[in-house]
Amino acid sequence: MNTSIIKYVVGRLLIILAGLMVLPLLVSLIYREEFTHMLSFIIPILVSLGLGFFLEKRGDGTGDFYIKEAMFIVAAGWIIFSVFGAFPLILTPDEYPTIIDALFEMVSGFTTTGASVARNIEILPHSIVFWRSLSHLVGGMGILVFTLAILPKTNRHSSLIMQAEVPGPTFGKITSKLSDTARALYTIYLVMTLITTVFLLFGGMNLFDALIHAMSTAGTGGFSNRNLSIGYYDSRYIEVILGIAMLAFGVNFNVYYYSIFRSIRQGSDSEELRVYLGIILASSLLIFINIFTTYTDKGYALSNAFFATTSIITTTGFVSADFGTWPLFSRLVIMLLMFIGGCAGSTAGGLKVSRIIILVKRAINQVRQSQNPKRITMNRLDKKMIDKETEASVGKYFALFVLIFIILIFIVAIDVDNFQSAFTTVAGTFNNVGPSIGEYGPINNFATIGKLSKIAIILAMLMGRLEIFPMLLLLTPHTYKSLRAKVK
Repeated sequence: MNTSIIKYVVGRLLIILAGLMVLPLLVSLIYREEFTHMLSFIIPILVSLGLGFFLEKRGDGTGDFYIKEAMFIVAAGWIIFSVFGAFPLILTPDEYPTIIDALFEMVSGFTTTGASVARNIEILPHSIVFWRSLSHLVGGMGILVFTLAILPKTNRHSSLIMQAEVPGPTFGKITSKLSDTARALYTIYLVMTLITTVFLLFGGMNLFDALIHAMSTAGTGGFSNRNLSIGYYDSRYIEVILGIAMLAFGVNFNVYYYSIFRSIRQGSDSEELRVYLGIILASSLLIFINIFTTYTDKGYALSNAFFATTSIITTTGFVSADFGTWPLFSRLVIMLLMFIGGCAGSTAGGLKVSRIIILVKRAINQVRQSQNPKRITMNRLDKKMIDKETEASVGKYFALFVLIFIILIFIVAIDVDNFQSAFTTVAGTFNNVGPSIGEYGPINNFATIGKLSKIAIILAMLMGRLEIFPMLLLLTPHTYKSLRAKVK
């Protein structure tokens, strides 16, 4: 394994992290916070810069580079961002009394899960609140994709890094250069975030609240600066705007690029997009039909149903109503949406709609072949044949997903003595949704869950966001044997 390039890229990541932490430091200055709050960012900035420059100088951006190095860099980069990003929270001990709590919060932020251990968000300094939501914005499109977007230097290594980080079963460039691809995606991403901010301002939010919720929506993360989340505003307008915005950020960003720079027909001609919208429509109607008798205002019931559907399927996790108290049928629909997730190449988590399509088509073909073994069947997605290698990789990923999911439930069950709570806690964090159903439901947080479960959930959030394989590589002893051999 090429340790020189690993040190080089990690060094650059730390320098970028230091630059990002300047933004909440500016927020601290604007709101004239105590110097101790400013110091909680100044210290990590200096440490990140010093270590970043040291590693960059000791490293080398050239040499042999393969998918193994790319996955290692992605996994290590996310952990380093989370650890160093947690320093300001560690230095703010009121709501984050332990290192595990601070790390939990920042892993949840960068992986855009939105699960929190803060008991009272509204007493947090503005700078910390801003930093939490900014982590959603950066983590939504990917830490390494962000790096590729802002750094002028790029090379053949970039494709492997982007392939290892971008969620979904497929990856493709939309421009000839990877840096141009990353910049194009991030430009669309930031413009959509700005538009969301403007619409929230029209809904009566102040600028700070609008920015916080727009960044959390863009990254489909769900951190709010209100204890009651979106329910605090009690506004149907805000629910509808955020519902539409969450839906939009759950779409593959390639669709937007093709629609803007090529043709709307080419962009919208996506089978995954049609299925995604169909699932949202069907789920919203089913939940509405199931809950409308419990509401006096039927329009509000429909708004709640649509908001909950888009919030969960895009794995954002914003809450406008306590869906944990809804009838069992609605809760089952929500649980199913947790696993489906958004489209590949979006900021959403979950299994991804494209994988669900491939799995369903593969299952149908298996049934047909069992009836007629000589029959030759080929699956298609977006009018293109799905090769056997892609089908096999999707099947293997699903099997590994289920296996790890079961292991995580057993670990969480040590602290959580309720099957629904344990199951949905793992489902909500492994799929990067955030809120679960039950003891750690939409109006609660994870402050009281045991330390062992918090550690398991931290791993679950990272594996869910990075789609398992990079984290498994990082946790495999053979990887470090290779590193030691390379150093020697």
